[in-house]
Amino acid sequence: MTADPERRLAEALRAQARGGGRPMMPPRGEPEPAPGMSVRTALLLALLGGAILGTVLALLSLLTPGLLPALG
Repeated sequence: MTADPERRLAEALRAQARGGGRPMMPPRGEPEPAPGMSVRTALLLALLGGAILGTVLALLSLLTPGLLPALG
């Protein structure tokens, strides 16, 4: 009965060589988050940055008239 484990090993090696021994795909469900920043975080940071910039420019125009160039 020593041929049975050897035969199974040989079949497994052949399957792996043909590409049949690839690791299983992750289960379908929620995809893993990609590394880096999410779109929601990027939009939130852009909104926050715009609000801060607008506030700073509004305060500059109120506190020091003539400092900012007139548009139009």
